[in-house]
Amino acid sequence: MVPAACAETTAELDRGGSADVSAETVIVELARSLHASGAPAYELDQGMEEVAAFLGEPATFFSTPTSLFITFTHEEGHTRLLRVYPSDTNLGRYAELHETQRAIQVEGMSVSQAWRRIETLESTLAAYSPVLQVIAFGIASACFGVLVGGNATVVTSAGVIGLLTGGLLKGLGRWNYPTHLINIVVGLIACILASLVQFWVPSGNVELTSLAALIVLVPGLQLTISINELATQNLASGSARFAGAMMSLLTLVFGVYMGHALIHSWVEMPAPTPASTPEIIVSMASVIPLGLSLAVLFQARYRDIVWVVLSTLIGYGSLRLAGLWLLPFAAVWASAVGVGVCGHLISRWRHTPAAIMLMPALILLVPGSLGFFGLSAILLDKDLPGGIHIVSTMMLTSVAIVAGLLTTDVIVPPPTATPAGQGSETAPPR
Repeated sequence: MVPAACAETTAELDRGGSADVSAETVIVELARSLHASGAPAYELDQGMEEVAAFLGEPATFFSTPTSLFITFTHEEGHTRLLRVYPSDTNLGRYAELHETQRAIQVEGMSVSQAWRRIETLESTLAAYSPVLQVIAFGIASACFGVLVGGNATVVTSAGVIGLLTGGLLKGLGRWNYPTHLINIVVGLIACILASLVQFWVPSGNVELTSLAALIVLVPGLQLTISINELATQNLASGSARFAGAMMSLLTLVFGVYMGHALIHSWVEMPAPTPASTPEIIVSMASVIPLGLSLAVLFQARYRDIVWVVLSTLIGYGSLRLAGLWLLPFAAVWASAVGVGVCGHLISRWRHTPAAIMLMPALILLVPGSLGFFGLSAILLDKDLPGGIHIVSTMMLTSVAIVAGLLTTDVIVPPPTATPAGQGSETAPPR
């Protein structure tokens, strides 16, 4: 349900029988819901300013990963602060809220209709059951094990450990376990299990198995979004999100380090089996179930699943093909451009947010994986020069992705809403 702090209603009833709410209430709650669904600052701030202006309540917005500031023009000297806690990306709710924004601007949706839609979205249950999400976690881990060059032992163990990790995440969340400690606990358990597999099955690889099992938790997507926010001059949000992503990565790797140290104090581990580049046919085949799993984990709407899978195929396929002719960072840039152009074109056609195609594909461009390997090299292997080199590669990879996304905005500008009755300055009916 909508929080009481934002549910300011009047006693008058409109003709539809629902409580008449102010445009300000709808604007505040829509912004809060978009923020909670994972909208980045460069989309949320500008988009909500356009909605507020159309509703006749001009306002400015300033968002960070944990807060949202709103100042209405007629309330000069007064600013509203909403404390918003970070949550998992929910593409389904984000798409519905994006459609609500567009309906207000393009179709002239009334304030009361917009409020009812927001209330409905807030009370709607998750599209996928917790059991299905846990299964998707395991499938995603196994598929990523293929992409990072793991053998059958790595892929199988990553899938099983990923399944257990997904169940542990759901259980800890249900027991209200402190969020900032979950990464350490999950990393510790995943590394212990991966180490036991390598001890009993010499063809295992602790590092690859741990990464694949924890890939959904690796904050590569948040890292890329933070660099994009910095590039678009959203400095406060970008720097805060970058710090949060790095802290998540550090706690995850530290959990792995604790598990590694614990196991090595008891037994002597055999040498790991090195990774190998997977065949293009095998890797592309594994991308399809990976895309389906990401659709579940990102809570995508059923009608958007095909676009999520398509984005992963385009993202990984273009990366492999570009890698045949271009240097690594140029290949990442080309892949980001390809995904971005497709995402914007489909966004124009389907009137959906481009994030539906961008977010799943960005995971496969591996900035988070490089960060995991870099910090693991420093902590586990005590290879400071090598670890720093990998971490710097992670940063350059993120910059290449952002450069590709910015290039996309030049090639295919993001779609903009054309207000209903353009030229009129009056607000829609309430």
